[in-house]
Amino acid sequence: MIETTVAPVIDPDFLALVLDHVKVEPGDEETAYGDLVEAYLEAAIGRIESASGRCLFTRTMKLTTDAFVTALIIPASPVISVASVTYIDVAGAEQTLAPSSYSLINRLETPALFAAHGAEFPKARDYPGSITVTFDAGYGAAVAEIPPQLRMAVMQTVADWFRFGGNVATTSTMELPANARRACMNFRREWA
Repeated sequence: MIETTVAPVIDPDFLALVLDHVKVEPGDEETAYGDLVEAYLEAAIGRIESASGRCLFTRTMKLTTDAFVTALIIPASPVISVASVTYIDVAGAEQTLAPSSYSLINRLETPALFAAHGAEFPKARDYPGSITVTFDAGYGAAVAEIPPQLRMAVMQTVADWFRFGGNVATTSTMELPANARRACMNFRREWA
């Protein structure tokens, strides 16, 4: 199971960029449009993250698994760092692995934790959720750190939803624009 324990913070510069893209002035008398665009931005980021398999802004996540295996695949990308790896040992006590006892192989396609060279993971209790990996994932805190294709995919999605939001006969806010979907496919990875 994977969960976000510290939610990402959207860079205010991204909101300003998107407001400019859809031609809504910040502080304009039509502040309801600004609020709507902000809501669309949050939703579009989530949709682009789902479609691309990438975390755009930095967040802290926790992966819980049942056993140590050769490689603990981390189903989030890119991984910035691993904060801790804890496990329940066979006696039932919680233990923390020393950072020197594991290696993060952080290829964007399949970030994974391996036991350090020449070592093995310790024996863990045979019980659901006995291993927990806490890590930070995402491209960074600033919009400039997100790949341009994914930034544009978010902007296209917000613009599309803003433009067609009231016209349910021709579009749905559930769908991504075709160009945004294609941009995401360049980043998509298959989960192991």
